[in-house]
Amino acid sequence: MSTSLPKSMQAVLLEKDGGLLTVGQTPVPQPGPGQVLVRMAASPINPSDLGFLKGGYGVQKSFPVVPGFEGSGTVVAAGPGLLPRMWLGKRVACAVSATGGTWAEYLVTRAMLCVPLQKNLSLEQGAMMLVNPLTALAFFDIVKSAKHAALVNTAAASALGKMIMRLGRRYHVPVVNIVRRQEQVDLLRSLGAEFVLQSNNADFSNRLVT
Repeated sequence: MSTSLPKSMQAVLLEKDGGLLTVGQTPVPQPGPGQVLVRMAASPINPSDLGFLKGGYGVQKSFPVVPGFEGSGTVVAAGPGLLPRMWLGKRVACAVSATGGTWAEYLVTRAMLCVPLQKNLSLEQGAMMLVNPLTALAFFDIVKSAKHAALVNTAAASALGKMIMRLGRRYHVPVVNIVRRQEQVDLLRSLGAEFVLQSNNADFSNRLVT
């Protein structure tokens, strides 16, 4: 794929843990061996991103840093390696490697952290394809390997929580969904949840263990 790349790009920048976000200019990164350069199209704001902004997510990066753990875009440059060349020109869902972030016009990441998007998937859908879905699937891998009888799903009305609830039905694993408000109880019931508990009810602890 032949494309003319700029020398600099706009990016969201974080100067310190808990600091204010700014938009500034930073050099367009260059892909090295096994890496690709993605022209970003979309990136979500996940709870993990908010935790990172506050400095409480356990990921250490040098400041100033571009936040954002996942997103989507088009691979416009490739470093040495078979997989980077295979992804060149393709629309991909992508996650960050040790450096960089997705809240920028361009991202360098490992080709192994990119997944080509099928034609029927939009870039907006692809931007949310990795962090929450893979986390939800990992929970059920743990349930299966440890032979747990059920799974307790906290913050069950979140995007991740609703994925866990649906996967529970698919894999025939009972999921106990915990929420804080009655409207969230009603929402999950409408989506087919069997077990929903409201954590601020007086009988919550007794119902949870029974």
